[in-house]
Amino acid sequence: MRYHNHLIKTVIAYAAALAIGAASGLNAQTPRARVTVSGHITDKASGETLIGAGVITDGAGAATNTYGFYTLTIPQGKGVSLKYSYVGYDDVTLTLDLLRDTTVNVALKANSELKEAVVSAQRESGIMATKMSAIEIPMNMIKNTPVLFGEADVLKTIQLMPGVQSGAEGFSGIYVRGGGPDENLLLLDGISLYNAEHMLGLFSIFQPEAVKKVTLYKGSFPARYGGRTSSIIDVRTNDGNLHETHGTVGVGVLCDKFHLEGPIAKGRTAYSISARGMHTFLFDGILRAAKVPANYYFFDMNGKLTHRFSDRDRLFLNAYYGRDIFHFMDEDEYEIAGGSNEYRKYDDKTHIRWGNLLTSVRWNHVFNGRLFSNATVAFTDYRMRMGYTTSEKSQDTKYFYKYKFDYGSGIRDLTAKIDFDYTPAPRHIIKFGGEYVNHAYIPETYTTVEKENDKGQMVTDTTYTNKKEKNRLGHEMSFYIEDDFTVGGWLTLNPGVHLAMFLTSGRTYWSPEPRMSAKVDFGKGVSVKAAYSRMAQYVHLLSSAQITLPIDLWVPITRNIKPVTADQYSLGLYYNGLPGWEFSVEGYWKDMHNVLEYKDGVSFMASSQSWEDNVVMGDGRAYGVEVFIQKTIGKTTGWLGYTLAKSDRVFSNGLINNGERYPYRYDRRHNISLVVNQQLGKKWDLSAVWTFATGGTTTIPERESIVMLPDGTFTQIDYAPHRNNYRLPPSHRLNIGVNYHKRLRRGESIWNFGVYNAYNRLNPNFVYYKADTKGDSESSLYTRKAKLKSVTILPIIPSFSYTYNF
Repeated sequence: MRYHNHLIKTVIAYAAALAIGAASGLNAQTPRARVTVSGHITDKASGETLIGAGVITDGAGAATNTYGFYTLTIPQGKGVSLKYSYVGYDDVTLTLDLLRDTTVNVALKANSELKEAVVSAQRESGIMATKMSAIEIPMNMIKNTPVLFGEADVLKTIQLMPGVQSGAEGFSGIYVRGGGPDENLLLLDGISLYNAEHMLGLFSIFQPEAVKKVTLYKGSFPARYGGRTSSIIDVRTNDGNLHETHGTVGVGVLCDKFHLEGPIAKGRTAYSISARGMHTFLFDGILRAAKVPANYYFFDMNGKLTHRFSDRDRLFLNAYYGRDIFHFMDEDEYEIAGGSNEYRKYDDKTHIRWGNLLTSVRWNHVFNGRLFSNATVAFTDYRMRMGYTTSEKSQDTKYFYKYKFDYGSGIRDLTAKIDFDYTPAPRHIIKFGGEYVNHAYIPETYTTVEKENDKGQMVTDTTYTNKKEKNRLGHEMSFYIEDDFTVGGWLTLNPGVHLAMFLTSGRTYWSPEPRMSAKVDFGKGVSVKAAYSRMAQYVHLLSSAQITLPIDLWVPITRNIKPVTADQYSLGLYYNGLPGWEFSVEGYWKDMHNVLEYKDGVSFMASSQSWEDNVVMGDGRAYGVEVFIQKTIGKTTGWLGYTLAKSDRVFSNGLINNGERYPYRYDRRHNISLVVNQQLGKKWDLSAVWTFATGGTTTIPERESIVMLPDGTFTQIDYAPHRNNYRLPPSHRLNIGVNYHKRLRRGESIWNFGVYNAYNRLNPNFVYYKADTKGDSESSLYTRKAKLKSVTILPIIPSFSYTYNF
């Protein structure tokens, strides 16, 4: 009861802050009549809307929202000067007589001489500057960052930001401020995805040619976001060129790709389509040369249709489809112990498929110059299926054993939501809206064991048979309101509340989630920001593998499994007083509750019980300091990021690590990323990335023992002193990429030459142990020490690619 009273008081306090914000907007009104200027800011060549473009006049300013719409309320008058600007574009200044509310749509021309293709860490532009721990990443910077096989990757670039790290070395899993991979809200045009990885995590599903903007939130979460506890990754795709047909064709070491966009009805309707597919012959050939009996393939497709009915109404149709297919086959024979000269042959087969389907319809409507809305209906379907079969038989076929394991996991979501932007006064914007999601969780496992009986007949041993679990339904509903306003010209506040409800298995969970961020501007480029966010999460990811494999189980909260919650506090100092330089240092503390883990020695692949019987809830904490230094102007640009962090878990019920606190699997004390972009004349440019990270942790037994049970059978017992008792060695590597640009009669060609892990650092991707058999006796009872083995699958790798833009 005390907890609920506290939440009620907190919500009331936030409501008071919102009221103060509204009052400040009203008090800002002067007796002089005011008018509202609104419209869209677009790219002149393509008609693509520009997100975050600015418009300023004397004493007031505004920025475009996610859909390129801006609104600015100012005193009426004649000869009012409005300046429109966007990074990388020529400014446009208009002088207008503003005597009534007016719609002004502006098209800006790209300036090819501006090469500030760098991270824009929430530039000081009006209300956007209130948020901290938020980073906007331009797409041309992502395309120039050297990564594996020369393929530009959104998530790989995000990993270079302070506070973000990867899982296994070289993979694209995202771990933000001590959270797990399931604690990141991945949004594609505002719709949630559950798995954003290709090629076992080496690449993300976001094809750069189809993407317009990427924003990462690590803290100070706006109230309009909810459902995850660690980060928001908001990816927005291109709307399509309304005036001309343009495209991209690319050929690389790993895959081919193309992107095409253009008008269907000039100025009104446009399309954008992209596709990417993997070279199976090359990759399979590499696997065969390495004597790895496997093959792999992935592809993805994006499509978008945009129609402008008028300046007030726009319609967007989106679609995404992608699949990964992995097969592994292995067979061998061995001699039965005891020198019997009898051999048995075994055959292992593993098949894994996973992928996403997403479709959505969005409608933008401008009610008037101050009120904007976006309504969305969407359907998503994530599926993963794994089949594993192992069989063993003797040469004379008198012995036969077959084990088959089938596992499937999936989530289907049907989403409807609406968002409003209301601008009552300059430097004052109120956002509010609601969302409903119908979740269908599909966890299922099925195991069969076949073997011969004493009569030579094949029988199924039902002892190990798992029944398929029924689909579970969840109903999620949320409402939010946030208010961003400035008081006195030096203090900017952004209070908000996200109220969520989740109904499942006859039980309803309510989660009031207050948010607050504040900025104090001291002048001369110095500011301080502080924030508090409470987040709640209604879905868990149970992982069974140490490498980033998609054989994971997505499960909802139930009567017994509560939502994950996190309270994050952050404080930061910022300085951008030197032209072309930005500096920030942020500290954070995060408390997490009801985090989920498998009990010691349990996974869903080796248990006939329901997943609810195999997991336990506990608490976690994460804290650290992040430093970010960035150069944004000149022929040499780039940034340096450093993170000092710690993260741990504790399960007080004693079912994990005897109830003692232990380091989280991806607890890394130090992370460093250095990125340099160098212009080498008009045709050549060079990029280099150096990273360093403390090794992650894992559980490695120190010894194994074979013991006899009371019934006379033998079993193996592995001993580890505590969970995550071993820390991997530090990892570091250097990636280098060089681009050669050549202008053609129709378009441009780009040759890319790169080297991944240039000095061939053998960073371990994962480790395992192997029992030391030296000195084994004839006895069936023994104790062996464990010898640690590491596996490196990403040594120095050269690459090249060719891209033609037309």
